[in-house]
Amino acid sequence: MLRINLLPREVLDRHRFEGWYRYIFIIATGLVLIVLLVAAGLYFAVQQKSDDLQAARSLAQEYAEQGKVFDVFEKKEKELSERQTVASTALSGRFNLGKIAEEVSLVLPDEVWLNRLTMGETAGLVLNAFTPRSGSQSMSVAYKSVAKSLVRLNELPEVTDVWLTGATNSTFSAWDASSNITSATPVVQFDASAKLVAAPVATPATGTGK
Repeated sequence: MLRINLLPREVLDRHRFEGWYRYIFIIATGLVLIVLLVAAGLYFAVQQKSDDLQAARSLAQEYAEQGKVFDVFEKKEKELSERQTVASTALSGRFNLGKIAEEVSLVLPDEVWLNRLTMGETAGLVLNAFTPRSGSQSMSVAYKSVAKSLVRLNELPEVTDVWLTGATNSTFSAWDASSNITSATPVVQFDASAKLVAAPVATPATGTGK
């Protein structure tokens, strides 16, 4: 039997593709869902990064506030270092006369005693001292103590250019009665001079700036 379909071609095409509409709808819905999921993921990722950035800014602000507090201590420390440098520079090059006098008293031989000691930054060191000598001794024996005194003075780091300026044979007088040395003791009285050495100038320490 021969069948003749008299429906228009448009109706036939529509009926032919009606079965595909469902699949097209499902695919389109799936694509939309995928796009929405990707967009949601990107949104949450951006939101997370934004929160992290905000937290980092807050932490940086907190550190900046703490840094301002530490800046005060750093400035005080720098001021203290500068004052110490100024003080060290001011004290450098001065003569510690008390220390020099103590050193002189320690290095002199036991048989030598001071009669007079004067010191000044310009005049230097000048001392007058005695060393005993028995009547039977010659001057050369007593001069050994004088030479020993000069050598020991010259070994002091605070003293230089030591010279013997005079020595005479005399009789000592005006000593304490409790001493073993009497007023009739023969002595060699000698004078010595020297230049004083100033303390080295301190070199200010170079700090590392921040």
